[in-house]
Amino acid sequence: MVADEHSRIDAPFVSFTEATRYLEQMCKEYRVRHLSYWSLDMANGLPDQVSWIATYDPAYMSHYMARFTPLGDPAFEPGERRLIDWDDLNATADAAEEIQREAAPFGIGRHGLSYQFSDGPSRTIMFSANVACTAEEWPGERQRVSLGLPAFARHFHERVKAMVEARRISDAA
Repeated sequence: MVADEHSRIDAPFVSFTEATRYLEQMCKEYRVRHLSYWSLDMANGLPDQVSWIATYDPAYMSHYMARFTPLGDPAFEPGERRLIDWDDLNATADAAEEIQREAAPFGIGRHGLSYQFSDGPSRTIMFSANVACTAEEWPGERQRVSLGLPAFARHFHERVKAMVEARRISDAA
């Protein structure tokens, strides 16, 4: 997964549907199973505004939000981890392993990377790539995906940011 953000200067997305279709197209181009983007604004320790755009089955997304939410997901815990290997997280956090077990029937594989960064003092961005591969193939796939994931995540965030902001402002009105 190599993204040259300078050669992909694109206009902001105009709808969540357009952004989702773009992620679906990028899954094919980058040879990954799924891509997922979260924008999570916090206020007083609780989610204030959440946007989730992903290629996951909508039934899984509903299940995840009903069962876990970002507050129960160890991937969202603050810390120095910026590039998170799902294998490492699953091995150290029971909740992550449980999320993985429940995601499998929805076509979400065990192997993936998440890239976390901040946009301002209260907004966390989490961008993930899920890869369909065996445990033996994962080290090579991890290397391939990790090369471009941070740049692609930031590029996608810049394209979706105005739309997320507009939603936040309209929700507050």
